[in-house]
Amino acid sequence: MSDEDALQKQPLMEAEAVSWWSWRSGMRPGRAFVFGGLLSFMALFLLANGVTTLVADILDNSAIPVRVPGVVTGRGKDVLGAPQLTLRLEQTGFPATITLVVAPATATALVNGSAVIVDYAPHRRIAYALESRGQRYLLPGTSATGDLWQSLSLLLSGLLLLPYPSLLSFWGWRDLRGGQTCRRTARVVALRAARQTTTRAPGLVPRTTHIWHGVALQMDDPSANTPEILTFGISQEQHAQLKRGERVEVRYTPHLHRLYALKPLP
Repeated sequence: MSDEDALQKQPLMEAEAVSWWSWRSGMRPGRAFVFGGLLSFMALFLLANGVTTLVADILDNSAIPVRVPGVVTGRGKDVLGAPQLTLRLEQTGFPATITLVVAPATATALVNGSAVIVDYAPHRRIAYALESRGQRYLLPGTSATGDLWQSLSLLLSGLLLLPYPSLLSFWGWRDLRGGQTCRRTARVVALRAARQTTTRAPGLVPRTTHIWHGVALQMDDPSANTPEILTFGISQEQHAQLKRGERVEVRYTPHLHRLYALKPLP
């Protein structure tokens, strides 16, 4: 019995057992490298920002605040209606004028011309309290120790965002660097047409429908580097021409599984 006859006699997997989800995106290598790299840099920025703010919060928790003298020069409200005070600071190394959101009681107690002391967290350089004539006024939404949940959310966002874009960029780089494609023979296990509908606001833009066509292939000679079943997105014409059990030759990138060619075999 020839090798081709042996391959033909191998049992064909049931279509219902095919998993259409895959880590391999099927993107073009160059696009995957750039897109994954940009998301990876964003994740690294979030991680660095989270670590920096967390360390600064820990240091500020036990540090003496930086006390900056100033004078109230104006009053107003922000876009949400919360009272604000405009202060002129009298110490080099800090802005000449700042505007702080304050509690209503603080805005009532401090009038224009009032001398104040602004307490700054020494490492984060964030104002968190005002002092005037022996009275201390905390600023809403701030504290000497910072916001622990904000630092943790930055760290968590970076940790969740980093792994897959990094892998996507790495696969794109490997496919670009190698410049080679895999050429394999396989049999069609299943075909899929998934309808994706986008609904706009009624009366403005009509509903649009997009159909994604896919094929699941059972490799004739699976190896340690190639799973037995591979799935690819295909065109509507290819979807209409293929049928279950048909032998095909497929050419794709080894890491991203970008499909370049798929043709039936006699």
